[in-house]
Amino acid sequence: MKYIKALLAILVSAAAAIVVALGTGNTDIGNIDTQSWLIAALAVLGSGGLVWLTENGPWAPYIKTVMAFLSAGVGALVLALDDNIINQAEWLTAFSASVVATGLVFQATNDPPSPEH
Repeated sequence: MKYIKALLAILVSAAAAIVVALGTGNTDIGNIDTQSWLIAALAVLGSGGLVWLTENGPWAPYIKTVMAFLSAGVGALVLALDDNIINQAEWLTAFSASVVATGLVFQATNDPPSPEH
């Protein structure tokens, strides 16, 4: 796949955003309000977009990995700030999402661009 790194960043960010949105006492996805869904969508799409837009070159795998770390963590924290308080579970979720995104994005290999004829 040509955009596997960006897709992995989106999946990890989406999972983290949903976990943070559900919170500790709210375990029903139907109880997440529209504002939280929009914030989560923005954070998740931003995560994939940042990884996808990173230039290819000799440092690209490392840059994309750092971008995935930051965007997955920040995406989860943005949603956690919805109630103006970040608790320890939200910090751990954001950190875990960052670590998972880092590993997956670094290990994934985008298909090389096909040569132009």
